[in-house]
Amino acid sequence: MPQLSAHETPPNQRERLWQIDFLARFRGQVTRQDLVSRFAIAPSNATRDFSLYRQLAPNNLDYDHSEKVYRRAQRFQPLFSYDREHTLQALTLGQGVGLEACQQTILVDTTPTLSQPDLDILATVSRAIYARKPLTVSYVSINSGESTRQIVPHSLVSTGLRWHTRAYCRTHNAFRDFVLTRITSAEDTKSAIDAAVESVEHDEQWNRNVVLELIPHPRAAHSRPIELDYGLTPGQSIKLSVRAATAGYLLRHWGVDCSEQAELSPQVYQLALRDPLTIAAQANLSIAPGFSKEIES
Repeated sequence: MPQLSAHETPPNQRERLWQIDFLARFRGQVTRQDLVSRFAIAPSNATRDFSLYRQLAPNNLDYDHSEKVYRRAQRFQPLFSYDREHTLQALTLGQGVGLEACQQTILVDTTPTLSQPDLDILATVSRAIYARKPLTVSYVSINSGESTRQIVPHSLVSTGLRWHTRAYCRTHNAFRDFVLTRITSAEDTKSAIDAAVESVEHDEQWNRNVVLELIPHPRAAHSRPIELDYGLTPGQSIKLSVRAATAGYLLRHWGVDCSEQAELSPQVYQLALRDPLTIAAQANLSIAPGFSKEIES
């Protein structure tokens, strides 16, 4: 919440102030039209919101008169506190329009999230994605330890277990995945991207889709409980079209047996991948359960 006179600010205006703060932090820029479109208010009201925001946080925004846009200033400090789960949800799904929270009368419990990215790192990466700019990052790899790399991120990805950014790595001259929690620092790089090589349009694994067919584990003693879990009728399978770059993460998250002959325990893996040899030729399955380099053809 704003630190100055927050209790005197009407709730609807606080939401608009939060929108300014959020877009400046995670996108790097914000305009009056963003508020006009999001909240269906008059431009004059948006102007007043920006005036109040700049009173509360005078060092957060710089106004670009030529493009009529407010840009994140170098000395930016968030005016609001941010919950990681809410932030990631907002980046993933956007913000609801015309929806109000309702009182929950039914007890719901969820498993905790063990891996959460640093919000300042997340903000730096998301701004680079929006602006199509490269970053210099310190990255800690399981295989090679900590190193400094230049990357050109183009997307954020949730694997269901953790978050990473898909980016072109200038060190390896290839598109790779960088786990956000393993980025210890990230700074803007004063250079332009080579759009002919480093842009998302040239990430073949990202732009190519593969069709995964998932079946109840053929060695399960009873297939009916599995069919009920996934809304299947007897003999039916699940067919999913996913990016080749993220196929391995999905198979790992859902615990799909990807061995050639469905050799993993059906007590642990309820689903199996049909024809893993064909899928392995189209997508990287190195992290998929049961996958072995030996079955690659």
